[in-house]
Amino acid sequence: MSTESDYLDWRRKPAVGCMFARFLAARYGDHPQRIVSVPTGRGAVRAAADLATKVEMLVSDPEVSAATILLPGISDLEEAARVMLGLRDHAQWSVTTGMLAPPPPQQMVTMHIARQIPFGSGTCPSEALVLGPYVEFPTTRRAPITALEIFVGVPLDNDPKTGTPTVKANLAHIELESLPAATFDKLWERSIEGRKGSLGGDDNRAKAKVSMVVPLVMAQQLGCLP
Repeated sequence: MSTESDYLDWRRKPAVGCMFARFLAARYGDHPQRIVSVPTGRGAVRAAADLATKVEMLVSDPEVSAATILLPGISDLEEAARVMLGLRDHAQWSVTTGMLAPPPPQQMVTMHIARQIPFGSGTCPSEALVLGPYVEFPTTRRAPITALEIFVGVPLDNDPKTGTPTVKANLAHIELESLPAATFDKLWERSIEGRKGSLGGDDNRAKAKVSMVVPLVMAQQLGCLP
């Protein structure tokens, strides 16, 4: 199997509590989503630059709303974190850190990764998620391949969760026009249940505003303490 098919296969499984993610993975090619890979093994700085370039291309593509960037050669959390921190050196990107509030009780540092995307007459930040084969990650993001997922399309006028005017975007802004309203509402309800079931309870590592986490000691080594 290819890295793309491996990733999609994991995305369809029960560990992924979000029913929308599973729905899109099962119908890859039927919706405005794209999966691309970034060559790795040439250092974090180069990988971050390549990742930023791939996302720039997909932001400019009107046929794409959801982007998944695979980094198949990275299976070490510290290296993955170095790549994501490297995005700070590229236009339109921001990476900030904070302390994770329990649960879980472990001392961890959060990374919030976002990229500005066109919205109205200006831009708004689109929040990214990082997934990968790391025990430090919540089960819902413990993918077999390191990846960054981000919404790159045109955000909805109103936030799909709160109904208030959009000030930031995320993957929930993907429009599924072919879905009847009743089916959409059912998937939303099942996503709440599925997420709780996969996580086994509350887990702040899995919040949308948390792109990824690293242990406190690792954050000290990386120089990214909040």
